[in-house]
Amino acid sequence: MSGAGPLQRLRMLARVSSRPGVVLDQVDFTQPGSGRVPFAGGRFTVVPGATSKPDTHDVSECWMVTGGRGQLSYDGSLWTIEKGDFLFFEPRKTHFVHNDGTEDIVIYTVWWLEHAS
Repeated sequence: MSGAGPLQRLRMLARVSSRPGVVLDQVDFTQPGSGRVPFAGGRFTVVPGATSKPDTHDVSECWMVTGGRGQLSYDGSLWTIEKGDFLFFEPRKTHFVHNDGTEDIVIYTVWWLEHAS
């Protein structure tokens, strides 16, 4: 590709665990230049029997479920999620996931602050 810069493998920030059995590996998007990437993201894993902490925030968020299955609580409603699902969360809608299956739920996530047009 003409004019393309070198490929950059992004590193992960320090692993974060908000509850036992729930781990977030967030990508360090500052490497290409602070403020250049307009979103944040990473991968989080929920082991069988674990439940993520309820999360409510001012950003929009997308999940891509790449492993496992479980129960998602989203804005007071319960949904079954599984490998292959793509999900979109509106800002300020509380959500959390419980792994009621037998394998880890693996979710890739991106989030961003929407700007008024």
